[in-house]
Amino acid sequence: MKFLSISATKSFVAFCSAFLVSAGLFAQGGAVSLESLLREMANRDALASWPEVPYTTGQASSYDRNSKTNNPEDGADAQSRWGKGWFANKDFSHYIRTEDNNGRREDVMLDVKGPGAIVRFWNTLGGNAYKYGGIIRVYIDGNPTPAIEMHNKNLLGSDGLVGEPFSYMAPKEAENPVWRGRNLFLPIPYQKSCKVTFDGHGKYAHQKGWSAMYYALNYRTYPAGTRVESFTMEALNQARELVKETGERLTKYGAPRGEKLAASVKDHTLAPGKYYRARLKGSSAVKELAVKIKADNMEQALRSTVLEISFDGEKTVWCPLGQFFGTGYQIKPHSTFNVAMDSAGLMTARWTMPFRKKADLRVRNYGDQPVILEKVEVRTDDWEWNENSMYFCASWKELRSIKTDYRRDGNYVEVKGKGVLVGDNLTLFNTHPDWWGEGDEKIYVDGETFPSHFGTGTEDYYGYAWCRPQFFSYPFHSQPTGAGNKAVGITSNNRYRGLDAVPFTSSLKFDMEIWHPFEKPMTYSPACFWYARPGAERNVQPDPEGVKLPVTMKKEDVINSL
Repeated sequence: MKFLSISATKSFVAFCSAFLVSAGLFAQGGAVSLESLLREMANRDALASWPEVPYTTGQASSYDRNSKTNNPEDGADAQSRWGKGWFANKDFSHYIRTEDNNGRREDVMLDVKGPGAIVRFWNTLGGNAYKYGGIIRVYIDGNPTPAIEMHNKNLLGSDGLVGEPFSYMAPKEAENPVWRGRNLFLPIPYQKSCKVTFDGHGKYAHQKGWSAMYYALNYRTYPAGTRVESFTMEALNQARELVKETGERLTKYGAPRGEKLAASVKDHTLAPGKYYRARLKGSSAVKELAVKIKADNMEQALRSTVLEISFDGEKTVWCPLGQFFGTGYQIKPHSTFNVAMDSAGLMTARWTMPFRKKADLRVRNYGDQPVILEKVEVRTDDWEWNENSMYFCASWKELRSIKTDYRRDGNYVEVKGKGVLVGDNLTLFNTHPDWWGEGDEKIYVDGETFPSHFGTGTEDYYGYAWCRPQFFSYPFHSQPTGAGNKAVGITSNNRYRGLDAVPFTSSLKFDMEIWHPFEKPMTYSPACFWYARPGAERNVQPDPEGVKLPVTMKKEDVINSL
């Protein structure tokens, strides 16, 4: 495997910024708290530095426990609806254990020790389980009385604890209310331990028919000795105003980020093979990048026009414009905390991208048609670089016209070095009028042989459920188009990470199972986003020839390429 290297920077300038992760901690006298985590959630600068208070991110989910050993030969059993071994697909109603608590049957979904915080909770139910639901209980620091005790339909996707944008259903509308993913992003910190249970089985155990509880919880673990103010309903009530303010920051962009307009161009034509270049100098950080293009074939232009960025001479970003801004290769408006496209086709990214001395940003036309840059604006602010500062990185690849009669792990990216995974997106073309995405995410951190993040399905990973094609857009998830969900067509899914970012100190490997139940070919294009310290490497190379290929617009484009 060949890796693209980021050469090491040899010296650093000391710095202290009150607007990074530590700001929220120091505001609470050095403790992690609900309030500090809310501030961190809405602080884009926080992800651009290695956290001063380090943490690891784990996941507890209902993945099929028959998946024990990575055996690629298990993928040959493609005719089985439920898969086999490493690709087993009964990803529901699996728990750590079942307890009898005061006469109640409680299935344990999460049980972790040490200081930490739940930072994401996704759930959906099927069959009798949906009809009856059940009670979620969150026990903190060994207290036998739960800090949270609420019906799952009120806790996730409704406003029983907190409303949008922290708790929501994706999509909002569906033919059947069952067919939606339920999400909760309100952080739930704890000092000593946290246990989450589901009490519902007894309500539907006597009913005939299928029942399924799917879930995934992401949680942080801090080093022993880290002081954490554990969650209480009283603390939540005291933080209601901050919750409101944070929600507004997550959903309302307001004025452009960055005090300095460092580079701009309007109505500039890029001939095939040419590029626009912006050179930035000084210790600074890109805070906002806005791009709008025009071409006869806009779909092809969004794929063949590529954003290339080097920081301090190190190439870290190579990604087609469409996927960098989360819209695949179509004009599909959506708005997340980090990227957006409006109805006029203006694309905006608000990632914080720091550099020590210089940055080189290019928008290059790899296609065979002229592309007009109707607008490019690069806005920056000062940044004091230090030993915790990280470069923003982005990669893209396409698995073109792949056969799916053999289930396998498709690699999104592999990184060697120190950094933080902060997002990804997937654009694909499905050639069959049914579902394409039974595959689970598998994320390996720092040399793990078994993934610490093992999911329950591709759409579950992206925040929705049950193959739904409807549009949705929230701060950390969006589906600009789901036309290829249970239909022939294009789908574009986005997931961006805030508190659920995944730090790694030596390596990260991100796979997604390619698991099409109907064994039909498709074109599959993931992009990944992460921050990395100088010296990191990645396995995904720039692919100029790949972005020149005609984009897939109809079934025959895939079939004829086999």
